[in-house]
Amino acid sequence: MKVAYIRWKDAVAEEASDAVARATQAKLVELQEVGFLLDENEEAVVIGMEVTDDAEVTPGRWRLHIPRVSIQEMRVIDLDKLLPKRRRKATASG
Repeated sequence: MKVAYIRWKDAVAEEASDAVARATQAKLVELQEVGFLLDENEEAVVIGMEVTDDAEVTPGRWRLHIPRVSIQEMRVIDLDKLLPKRRRKATASG
């Protein structure tokens, strides 16, 4: 299982009905996201808030598709290498 940290740029939405006349300026915001790496290809990276190996369970929270052209920095961590291995509890016999 992999977790990704992504620093990327995205569009800004602003209210256009402002009564004060001012020059329009093109601008982007820089965002930082962390999530489970669900999929990636040459166009985009998909991260999610949750992941499961159970085919009967569908994760219901957000998934974010980030265009590769918007990514400034991306780091991926393999959780299996980072977290200590779980010990199985001994079962009582007899």
